[in-house]
Amino acid sequence: MPSGDQKAVVKKDTLPPVSLLADGSYGYLVRYRIVSEDQNRFSQWSPIRELSGIDIDPVEGDIIITGSAIQLVWGDDNIGRSYDVFIKFDTDETFKYHGTTLIHTYSLLAKSGASTVEAAVQISSSDREYASSLIIWDTDAPEDLVSLS
Repeated sequence: MPSGDQKAVVKKDTLPPVSLLADGSYGYLVRYRIVSEDQNRFSQWSPIRELSGIDIDPVEGDIIITGSAIQLVWGDDNIGRSYDVFIKFDTDETFKYHGTTLIHTYSLLAKSGASTVEAAVQISSSDREYASSLIIWDTDAPEDLVSLS
């Protein structure tokens, strides 16, 4: 039977999506409970704790436009991370959440009547809101859409 302090290691890929913390930064909201070695007794859940200090590293990417099909491709060494994709057509005022993906590509169709598109990819957050501090790749400028003729 173990005695004294015991440590548990939680891998980053098992953490929940990032959330907006009380101080305005992004991090993880976690809670835990202790299970006895024989798994017959459980503690109460801990209070929710805020863990800050997430790593956001910009990555290379590209946007490929073929007719009305738009494909976003980016590289990231973090396996198991999910990504939120935000799109802004020239007919939109702000970036809008478009979807979440577990892989490093995302495809969509151009909005009818739009002539340019901008895209931003950020690590997935529980709020699904555009946050410049979570962006890992974006188009630096609006990309022209090829008209179907």
